[in-house]
Amino acid sequence: MDNIIMTDKQLNQLVDKLANAMIKRIYGIEQKDARDTMSYYADDTNDHAVGELARLMTLMNIYEEREEFEKCAAVKKHLDKVNKIVENL
Repeated sequence: MDNIIMTDKQLNQLVDKLANAMIKRIYGIEQKDARDTMSYYADDTNDHAVGELARLMTLMNIYEEREEFEKCAAVKKHLDKVNKIVENL
């Protein structure tokens, strides 16, 4: 196996790409897009995850009250993903 030597700059670029890919996979959006479309984006990933959990729980309550159960199921999928993230904080 070849040894790969990276500069700090290259390593930071790789980390940024991986982080953006993870955010896109989890939330379905890229972090840069989120900052442009959201009124506020928490810079701390932990804070953002807790905020996203609160947002999803609020949506779930609204949809349950309206008896929009298909929407509840879609929100529940995202809620489960974010719950796992928050549990690991």
